[in-house]
Amino acid sequence: MRPIARNGPNNAFLGNSMAHSEEKQTDPPDRRAQVRALPGVTPGARLMDKVARWVIAVGGVGVIGVVLGIFLLIFLECYPLFQRARVSLVGVQTLSSDAPVLTLGIDPYQEIVYAVRPQGVDFIRLETGELMQTERPDRLANRQVVSAYRSIEGEHVGLGMADGAVVLARVQFDLQFVKDGRVVTPKLNTDREVQLSQEGEAIVRVSYRSAGQNRSMVAGVTASGRLMAVVLEERRGLMGGGRVEVFHHDLTEHLEGLPTALVVDARGQRLMVGTDRGEFFRWDVEDPRVRPELVQRTVASEHAITALDYVLGDFSLVVGDAAGQVNVWSAVRENETSMVFRYEKIFSFKAHAAPVTAVAASQRDKQFLTADASGQVGLHHRTTAQTFFQIPSETSDIQALVFSPKNDGFLSLDTEGRIAQFLLHNPHPEFTLSNFFGKVHYEGYSQPEYVWQSTGGSDDFEPKLSVIPLAFGTAKGTLYAMLFALPLAILAAIYTSEFAHPNIRNKVKPVVELMASLPSVILGFLAGLWLAPLLDRHVVGALLLFPVLPLVIIGACWLWSRLPRRYVVWLPHQMEIYLLIPVVIFAGWLAFALGPMVEYLLFGGQFQTWLRDTAGTNYDQRNALVIGFAMGFAVIPIIYTICDDALTSVPGHLRAGSLALGATPWQTAIRVVLPTAIPGIFSAVMIGFGRAVGETMIVLMATGNTPIMEWNVFNGMRTLAANIAVEIPEAPHEGTLYRTLFLTGLLLTGLTFLVNTVAELVRQWFRERYSRI
Repeated sequence: MRPIARNGPNNAFLGNSMAHSEEKQTDPPDRRAQVRALPGVTPGARLMDKVARWVIAVGGVGVIGVVLGIFLLIFLECYPLFQRARVSLVGVQTLSSDAPVLTLGIDPYQEIVYAVRPQGVDFIRLETGELMQTERPDRLANRQVVSAYRSIEGEHVGLGMADGAVVLARVQFDLQFVKDGRVVTPKLNTDREVQLSQEGEAIVRVSYRSAGQNRSMVAGVTASGRLMAVVLEERRGLMGGGRVEVFHHDLTEHLEGLPTALVVDARGQRLMVGTDRGEFFRWDVEDPRVRPELVQRTVASEHAITALDYVLGDFSLVVGDAAGQVNVWSAVRENETSMVFRYEKIFSFKAHAAPVTAVAASQRDKQFLTADASGQVGLHHRTTAQTFFQIPSETSDIQALVFSPKNDGFLSLDTEGRIAQFLLHNPHPEFTLSNFFGKVHYEGYSQPEYVWQSTGGSDDFEPKLSVIPLAFGTAKGTLYAMLFALPLAILAAIYTSEFAHPNIRNKVKPVVELMASLPSVILGFLAGLWLAPLLDRHVVGALLLFPVLPLVIIGACWLWSRLPRRYVVWLPHQMEIYLLIPVVIFAGWLAFALGPMVEYLLFGGQFQTWLRDTAGTNYDQRNALVIGFAMGFAVIPIIYTICDDALTSVPGHLRAGSLALGATPWQTAIRVVLPTAIPGIFSAVMIGFGRAVGETMIVLMATGNTPIMEWNVFNGMRTLAANIAVEIPEAPHEGTLYRTLFLTGLLLTGLTFLVNTVAELVRQWFRERYSRI
């Protein structure tokens, strides 16, 4: 038998197949080795290839590092907002004298304490307990002080005397800098004396506030329980000088029960009194010549009220009772249009285990201290409604508290004359996440609301740092800009890629891309100084653009389709876009021409008046309509360019196949090309969305920057980015507002990152779905 040939056709095929299988099982060849083996690749080219790879790798890692570094920097600026209050006990000093201390005060540097005693005022060095000097003014000679009140400002002191008078005094700390450091010199001045009780009864409780040189108010409770008030007003003459008028009022008849606490406001126009029955009474003293009017009587507690004091600004009242409860009552309008205020309980704080004996408010913000008979001290904040801590003070039966002027410490005084000194670090008490994202019951508001108002006209202003109005404004501006930009950009991209002549596309696309080079500050300048006044004068005509423009264009296209064929064929194919230009101009002119007529027929010739009286809204010249036009104009080039590239990159065989099967160009564009390009179009939309969210200058210059929460297109708004640009130059370095602005920047960055991540996931889903077409 003949042997089977090994090199026949069949065997050759089998051998090739086996060789191919073996090749598949081997490792893929090194592409770099193949490049090096190519003829003509010089060592210099290979060196440049290595350098390029390293440069690209280092650049990519560097970009990632820079982005992470920016995130870290912003986070480090925001982190102190979330730190808890820290308090530490410095020490306890026992005053040397056996005479009781009626009230305390401290200088801004926590070096010198003044203690009001029955015979006068002692100035004590806090660190050592050394008595520096004793002030015994002539007004206090051979007289006894039985009560004292230190105002929240710390400067004015009212001294209730045993003979029924009240001595009005001021404590000053003069500061000098020498080679060895600073020298603080205390000084006591007695301004005048007021006879509060004509019968000469001792003043066992007193409150005194001065509103400057023009007006002061003193209130006190006598030993028999009578409530007396005196208002002092200075009448100045035309040539200067003047005289002080004193008005006495006996308010005892309105009371039921024994007055246990009282406080006067800083303007000398309001008196609040608490009783042993748990009620507090409010008198308003607008005109001191007229008997004060009792305007409110309220049951504030089931137990006796033991402490009363105002929070900074004298708009909120802290009420402490014999059961240890701490509540804040604030003045609230009776209705939205009323100027009459009534005190209502707003917040309840963590209760003490013993009766509240003292309250001390901060001179800088809405913090306040409370103390009880067991020696426990608590720190609270009126706006955030939080209790930072409750700690033992190493003293018992606290009768007085002092908040340091700089908010960096406080003192507590017990009945045995011991003073406990604490250091406090709580730089951002007005910030919490609940206040940042939630509704807050601010002073003067009838209910909790979202409000952003970081600064005010006075030092006692209550910062309102809710980010929700800013996020709402960002969403509002983005919505109206995208409503204007998306239809124009996407439809323009579909036209230029699917229907327009290539020559037209080659002209239109560079012009649209050139729009993207316009600085946003120029667009904002034009929107604020030209477009906003134009829309203000012709707002009805601008609104008519939306129905008139499409109707006129559709009508013109219908007329074009009805023309005889010989006229249509005579014009070049690319001429229709040029014919539409005068149609669009005519439609715009027609809308503005019809505006006055429509305004007269429908709105009586005054659209803005109708809008205010009938619709209940005001027309702001710089509003969301302006933003829709201006920011939409800035977003259109980005969306159009990416959409056009996505549509153009669709393979031509898909169009050819659809047209070969009998589909029209419009059907091909909508049912074949558009679904295939959906991932790219979606990316264009999300990039345009990110551009609109982060826009700063257009929003800053073309809106009123009012942080209101209304979808009304005729009102303005304030966005996150514009708010940072407005606030950051004036924000105190490392203050609460400064760090809150960084937090809004971090929030904006995180929001953009989240949206982009979701957009990429959706884009990949679209890509996988339509890649099989």
